[in-house]
Amino acid sequence: MPFIKKTDGKFTTEDKIKMFQQMGTVGAVIAVVFVILIESGVAGDKTPLAEMGLTAMIVVLAVSLIGSMYFKRKL
Repeated sequence: MPFIKKTDGKFTTEDKIKMFQQMGTVGAVIAVVFVILIESGVAGDKTPLAEMGLTAMIVVLAVSLIGSMYFKRKL
């Protein structure tokens, strides 16, 4: 799904908000997958790697929330 609505290729504020919201959605889904892998024991000996991935997804969620709030304030 393209975000650019104009032919000059510049992102509008609404496009930036959409991108941050989709980034947060994808980060949340991946974080849930990591939680399921860790809690069910499927990760096995790779549990530290799964925990590191979960931490990264938490950071992605924080960045997407801050970015979305920043651009919503500009509207």
